[in-house]
Amino acid sequence: MSKRLLLVALGVCAGSAYSLPALRPKGLRTRHTLHAPTTHALVAAATPAAGDDAPPAAELRGGASGEPGGTLVLLGAVVMLFVSVHRSLFSVGIVPIQKELGLGASTVGVLQSAYLAGYALTNAPGGAIADRLGGAPVMLACLAAWSVAVALMPVAAASPAPVAALVALRLLFGLASGPALPGSLAVVSRWLPLAKRSSGIADVFVFFNAGNAAGLLLGGLIPVLGWRALMVGGGAAGLAWGAGGLALAKSIAAKHDPPEDDAPAAASSPSGGLSLRQVGQLAALTHVHNCLNWSFFFMQAWLPTYFSQELGLELSKSAGLSALPMVTMALGSKVGGQAATRLIAEGWAPFDVRRLMIAISSLIPAAALLALGGVADAGVAVACLVLALGAHSFSSAGYHAHIADVAPSSSGKILGFTNTVGVFVGIVANVVTGRVLEATGSFRACFALAAAIYASEFAVFFGFVRGGRLV
Repeated sequence: MSKRLLLVALGVCAGSAYSLPALRPKGLRTRHTLHAPTTHALVAAATPAAGDDAPPAAELRGGASGEPGGTLVLLGAVVMLFVSVHRSLFSVGIVPIQKELGLGASTVGVLQSAYLAGYALTNAPGGAIADRLGGAPVMLACLAAWSVAVALMPVAAASPAPVAALVALRLLFGLASGPALPGSLAVVSRWLPLAKRSSGIADVFVFFNAGNAAGLLLGGLIPVLGWRALMVGGGAAGLAWGAGGLALAKSIAAKHDPPEDDAPAAASSPSGGLSLRQVGQLAALTHVHNCLNWSFFFMQAWLPTYFSQELGLELSKSAGLSALPMVTMALGSKVGGQAATRLIAEGWAPFDVRRLMIAISSLIPAAALLALGGVADAGVAVACLVLALGAHSFSSAGYHAHIADVAPSSSGKILGFTNTVGVFVGIVANVVTGRVLEATGSFRACFALAAAIYASEFAVFFGFVRGGRLV
């Protein structure tokens, strides 16, 4: 039953996100060939709020320049799905790999760390390159590169030096996938007008979170197909999407121009570097991203332990239940994006919408985790976690959409920097959680700490983050 519901939810998420262009005779150009994600007629006709947060004039004219953005965002969203699927496949596949090669826990840790090391190294430079060359082409080229690494895992395992070969492929996987997240924001910022960015970013995270669930379900086929077949098949699928999508993305970019951005750029310092305001805003945004990563890494890594040790649930025997949090996040991202788009269409200032989404994504999870510390019933605990993760996913329509609003030409670079710092914060979160568990023997203090970090996310965004162009 849980698997059936999971597949239905994934189908709804993916099916409602985009519509692909119909085939037309060569050379025929039309305004409505391509459609942006989750677009409503109401959005195009919306009246903006007055002030610096009002949508650009080009967006309100409903010009055709923004229409190809839907297809480009779809291409990038599927790249994010492959990131999650390939990561999850390895997380499940490492169990039989460890047995076949006789690897110790420390060696498995090295293999996991190799990916994170590569991923952290290319977030910031990858985001800058995506801003310059275009997010979709960079993401698709990277997908093709890391898919080769995934497909070669069986070859590496059978080589004379399997550990060294697997470490090299994991490092390549991390290096190539680092630009994916900032690249996806660069696509949305460049190719979607302001009022549609919430939905575009939300759809990216729908695919990203759905990929985690899909990877867990595919991992359940390892006893039937074997990990080698899944690695080769997953790598081949990613390579095909990367190569085919890259050709399509280049074609769209050659035939269409992105929407105009009439908002004035922010002033830099007289010396040509960052102004004091830019430095302050970057510091505040980095803190908010750190809070998001702390909570996500903590719950992603430690929920199975919590379920088994404190709730007595055997999630390893139920792929559908173990994937439920990621499905919840996928659905939450979709709901948050659509709600933000509708609010902007109804006249809300974009920055007010971003603040509302941050409030939802921080205060509700904080309250749910505080309540979770005193829960002993498994059903109530799962409900608290679903509420926390579902609300957490509204951050895509708050934090990530805000970066796209205030720095549309440099969103990849900014998110690449903040996510680089956030990756290391996520690593620290896992270390601290382990030590707190050893000291207290309970998750109550861990949940309380995560709740406090959520509260600081709310305080910093509302206290220090400002609207208006940053770059």
